[in-house]
Amino acid sequence: MAILCAGEILYDFISQSPNKGLGETKIFEKRPGGSPFNVAVGLAKLGADVSFLSKIGSDEFGKSLLKYIKENHINTDCIISQNGCKTTLAFAAVDKYGKAEYEFYRDNAADVNLKMEDLNNLQLDKFSIFHFGSIALLENPTSLTLKSLFEEFVSKKKITSFDPNIRKSMIKNEEIYLRLINQIIKKVDILKLSDDDLYYITKEKNVEKAVSSLNVKDGCGIFLTLGSEGSMVFKDNKFEFVPAYKVNVVDTVGCGDSFMASILYKLKDYSYNELKNISFSALRDYADFANKCAAIVASKPGAADAMPSLEEVINFF
Repeated sequence: MAILCAGEILYDFISQSPNKGLGETKIFEKRPGGSPFNVAVGLAKLGADVSFLSKIGSDEFGKSLLKYIKENHINTDCIISQNGCKTTLAFAAVDKYGKAEYEFYRDNAADVNLKMEDLNNLQLDKFSIFHFGSIALLENPTSLTLKSLFEEFVSKKKITSFDPNIRKSMIKNEEIYLRLINQIIKKVDILKLSDDDLYYITKEKNVEKAVSSLNVKDGCGIFLTLGSEGSMVFKDNKFEFVPAYKVNVVDTVGCGDSFMASILYKLKDYSYNELKNISFSALRDYADFANKCAAIVASKPGAADAMPSLEEVINFF
């Protein structure tokens, strides 16, 4: 069955000045992006059957993105075009510490205007996994719509996947935002966090204590990405560190999304009950596969264009 990814789609303007940060960059390169969309592209390039749900603007950026979606063999049945709306733009750079910096421009953006009535023809039974998250949750009506859709997938016992992909500079009310994030976390089946996300949510610097403090349901698989160090896997009070693959880093934008896509690719044939009983060793192996995908992305200019094919991953190391 197919995977449904939902959330923002945008253009990333990526710094061409490594480790200079946004303030010191003079030249940016335009690339398709948006965390859930990157995941969708990553899944498609690995060979999964994937659909993307979002609203796209009627501007030239939106028309270009729709063409890109089709070129990458992502199903467009869930794409809604919105006349009079613009496409979100994001400027991204890597600072001197290797961390990604972002600034978003969302004036009258289409992807924040997704409404429940836009989903009247959405057939949930076509999908085995629902993945969502990121800045799409920061503004209504899209935030309310995605939360409601998530609850529908939960009620149907479909596998759900969540990556908050937190962008602190865009959060207007931390209390309300964290309440929403924690409501989702306690019901989701697959949770992917960066170390920065984990600290922001829990305010706890010790990783094991921080993960233990998350109110997740029994059987939830948690994947924690640690940048150049690798990742960690947590499930039912077990955890293990999975080391990264070392590459010459060109750009880290999209690495986390590639990791997420890789995990979902490995889980695409699981039923809801099979996932509940999945072995810890299988999750560990999937994290290693995802680390490979993220390393490949880090060795290229970032965002959706950098997502690897299955052949690239198989031939890597």
